[in-house]
Amino acid sequence: MGAIFDQLTNTTLRGRIAEKLRDAILNGSLKEGERLVERRLAAQFATSLTAVREALIELESEGFVIKRPNAATYVTKLSLEAAEHVFAVRRILEAYAVSEAASLANPEQIRNLQRIYLDLLEAARSGDTQRFIVTDFSLHEAIWRISGNDYLVAALRRVVLPLFAASAIRIASRCAFDLLEDAQLHLPLLDAIRAGDPERARTALFTAINEWFNEIRAILSDPARHENCQN
Repeated sequence: MGAIFDQLTNTTLRGRIAEKLRDAILNGSLKEGERLVERRLAAQFATSLTAVREALIELESEGFVIKRPNAATYVTKLSLEAAEHVFAVRRILEAYAVSEAASLANPEQIRNLQRIYLDLLEAARSGDTQRFIVTDFSLHEAIWRISGNDYLVAALRRVVLPLFAASAIRIASRCAFDLLEDAQLHLPLLDAIRAGDPERARTALFTAINEWFNEIRAILSDPARHENCQN
């Protein structure tokens, strides 16, 4: 493993370990598909295996790492085939979610969506990629939750989180992705939900999903297009 980490000594170990690992993933110190060995991390951080495992559980819940059946943990790596499968499922489940949101959203929920969207715009304008990805996911999750269907939310989280994490890994510190343009893709969907129009919401979602998939496909198919601006 290439990355070496400073020792941590305070009581917020799990969160700080997760933060340092997340930063290492986003800045490329830890590579996509790289195996994370718990004992080695515990030694580097001078902490317990329990703290490391809890940090990895947190990162797994965010989609940044994947635990394989043999109990080994790896930094998320998204293939083009996997992305195609994710988007195929999103088109079905998220279309239902946005339709429900357009039918059920109350004024308070719509205000909450607008607030998150403003946060997304602010992250885009400031060029804060990590904050943008987190806020983008929060916006989608807030839309899903309007359905009141916890099973739908859980299914979408499981499918979509690795996609958002992989996007963050690929996009972080690279200049070819227009955050503001991506943020504006959400506007027709939010307008449709605010108008209470399920059909418009589905159409807006499909348009945005096609744009997002084309961008992800370009990143995965031709990584050289998305190299760091300084290279």
